[in-house]
Parts: sequence; structure tokens; C-alpha cells
Amino acid sequence: MNRLSSRQRKLVYLAGILILLIPIIRLGRPGAGEEQGGTLAQLRSKYDLGENQLGRVDPTSAAMNLALLGFRGIAANLIWLDADHNEETKNWAELRANVDAIIMLQPHFVKVWQFQGWNMAYNVSAAWDLVADRYYWVKEGAKFLKQGCTINTKIAQLPYEEGRIIGTKVGRADEWQFFRKYFKFKDPNEDLYKGRPDPEVNPQSKDNYLAAKDLYLTANELELKFPQSISMLEVLFRSYPWRSQLSYPDALQREGTFDEVSRTGWQEAYHDWVDVFGQEMFDSPAGRYKLEMNPREIIEQANAQNEEIADYRRWVIQMQSETRYPYWKTRALVEFAQIKEEKDAEPCRMIDAHKLLYDGQIQFKKGNLLIAQELLFRGMQKYQQLLGKYDVLGTDDESIEEAMSAVLYWQKIHKLQFQTIPDQFPLKGLWDKNARFLPTIEQRFKRETGQD
Repeated sequence: MNRLSSRQRKLVYLAGILILLIPIIRLGRPGAGEEQGGTLAQLRSKYDLGENQLGRVDPTSAAMNLALLGFRGIAANLIWLDADHNEETKNWAELRANVDAIIMLQPHFVKVWQFQGWNMAYNVSAAWDLVADRYYWVKEGAKFLKQGCTINTKIAQLPYEEGRIIGTKVGRADEWQFFRKYFKFKDPNEDLYKGRPDPEVNPQSKDNYLAAKDLYLTANELELKFPQSISMLEVLFRSYPWRSQLSYPDALQREGTFDEVSRTGWQEAYHDWVDVFGQEMFDSPAGRYKLEMNPREIIEQANAQNEEIADYRRWVIQMQSETRYPYWKTRALVEFAQIKEEKDAEPCRMIDAHKLLYDGQIQFKKGNLLIAQELLFRGMQKYQQLLGKYDVLGTDDESIEEAMSAVLYWQKIHKLQFQTIPDQFPLKGLWDKNARFLPTIEQRFKRETGQD
């Protein structure tokens, strides 16, 4: 048997190496730009596994050593401990660097994005004295979550969390009047944004609730494709775009806007809530259902799906309660619709009650007590009329607080004028029934009238 010469063996080995390189290159070729790369690169892209950097981690730190040894989780935990320490000592620059390092080590750990975005927007912002500084950290929380959305493109929970900061934090914080103006009209950082809103969080100069609605809609689109990417009941999750639309005209009224803009806002909100969200079908243990169903339709749907009517009805009512569907449907309707039951009766709109109460409180702050007293009393009467006609309106905490706040202002006027508060007055039943709200509205009264 002839043996191969040394030269021939080398050529065979070289040919074998070249042959083996073909599948290796095909599998491992990296992607670049629009080029998808090899099979492994495509799989990394498909399953969001492409982590190609360690971020701003100190190269001499124990965390970096652990990361290089493959212990990314432990390294992230060490940096998280540093972040907690920097938050306690108010070392904000180091805290931000810690957060960036954590997400570079674990970019697909959704809880990191959720917690740290919330932490910056709520905890860190509250640690500052100036409203402008607080708003900066609210934005940082929203921007952090926006970054998370670009990395985790299949997680519906992240745009939802960003929407929650833009909507609820900006619109409901103690500083909401400043935050809403900063968000929509003029960021406090004049040097950087030249009297305009921050384009990174509000590129279209929208109202914060309408901007949040867009984010919630994005989240809903992702939830349809990747339903496992949310951490709450589906019907609740999908309600948030329409809840944000409902919050928009409510915020305008809190600012004293009672014109056609707010009325149209309520009309659009009613359409979204009833004709869009109310018609959406959801799965349940009792069968498929939608929220906009009357008793007859509930029976028809249960029979059509061969479901037990009592179980089906119980589930639908439970979900209507979870989403507060009847309240918001009624609230939106009475805000814009001129409802008249008798020929000569005055149109019954909640927006009119809001305006009387708002104007009464403004007159109180100006020292016009007699005018304020009359406006508040008329507003209380109209509010009582609406509660008598639509008892569901008395089930909402914000509506209760608004009504009780009006009564508190009205009572304060009596005390300032050394008048006895009557035993009976509009909204007395609501006032007596909801004493738990008194500390909150007392504190708000002091803050609004400068009595802190």
C-alpha cells in the first residue's frame, strides 16, 4: 500500500480544513447593516439573543471579571447593589452609570427595565427639590424604557410602562400642572430645547395623555402578536389606550378648559370606549365575550357558545367591574351629551358641574367669598342631580374627591364668614359616607390655598 508523501498529506489536511470552513462560515458569518449574516446571526436576531457588548462596566471591577467568566447574572447583581448604595447616598451620576451597565449585561431581563424605569421616574425624581429637576428624572425613566423597547422589540409590557410614566406620572403627580406644560409646550431646559418640548419624549408636541395613548396602542399591537409578553389580565391591559383618551378631557377640565375642545375630547373618548374597546372580543373560562353587552345579548352569546348562562353572565359582569366599564361609559356620556328628560328641564351635563365648582374655587382663592359660595352651591346642586340620576358616578374615587373638595371649600367659606353650616346641603350623603377621603382633600386644600 502506497503511503502519501508528507507534501500530499499536508494538501489533504488543507483541503479538509477548507471544506470544514464552508459550514462554519455559513453558520457563523456576522450580520452587518441590512445583511442578515449566517444562520447563527439570523437565529440571534430572531430570538433577540444578540448581546455583543458589555457596556460601561469598569474593566478593573469584580463585575467585569465575573462577566468575562460567563457569570453575567452575578455581575449584574453586584452592580445593582452599587446602584442601591448610590441611590441611598444620592450619587445620581453613578446611579445612572450603574443602570446602564446592568442593562448592557442583561438587556433582555425585562424586570430590570420595568423597575429601573419606574425607579427613576418615581423614586429618584421625588428626591429632588426643584420641579424642573424632578421632571428631568421623570423623562429619564421614560427614555430608559424607550431604549428598552428598541432592544426588546417583542415585549408589549415595555411600551405600556413608558406610557404609564408619560400618562400617569406626568398627568397625576403633585406637580402635574408644571409637568404637563413642560411636556407639551416648553421643557425647562432652555439651553438645550430652546423653548420647545423634549423631542425624545414628545416629538409631536402632543398632550401627555394622547402621547401615552399612542404608546399603549403600540403595546396592544405587540400583545396581539406576542400575548405572553404581558403581566396582567388581557382585558385590563388592552383598556389603557382608551383610558388615556378618557383622561385627556378630564385633565383639560382640571386646568379650567370647558370649551368645545374638552367636549369633543369626551365625545371621542365615549366612541373609543364603547364602539372600539367595548366591541373587542376576549377569551374567558366561560367563553368568548365583549364588554358592551346588554342582558339580552349576554343570554344570546351564552347560548350560541353552549355556555351556562349564569356562569357567562357572572364573568361578563366581573370583567365590566374590573375595567370599570359602566362608570367610564356613563361618565363620558354625561360629560358631553345634553340629556333632558322633561320638556322644560335644564340640560344635564357633568361638564357644567365641573365648571361651577372650578370657578367657585378660583373665586375663593381670589378672596371673592360670596361669589365663590354661590358658584360652589350651584355646582354642588348639579353634581347631586347627576349622582341621583346616575348612581354609578358615585363609585369613582376621583369623582368623590372632586365633589367632597367642593363641599370643603363651601364649608370653609361659612367658617370664614362666621356662618353656621346648614344641617342639610347638596352632596351631604356623599360627604358623610366617604369620610376616609377627608385627610387627602384637607391636605390638597391647604396646598392649593397656600396654607401649608
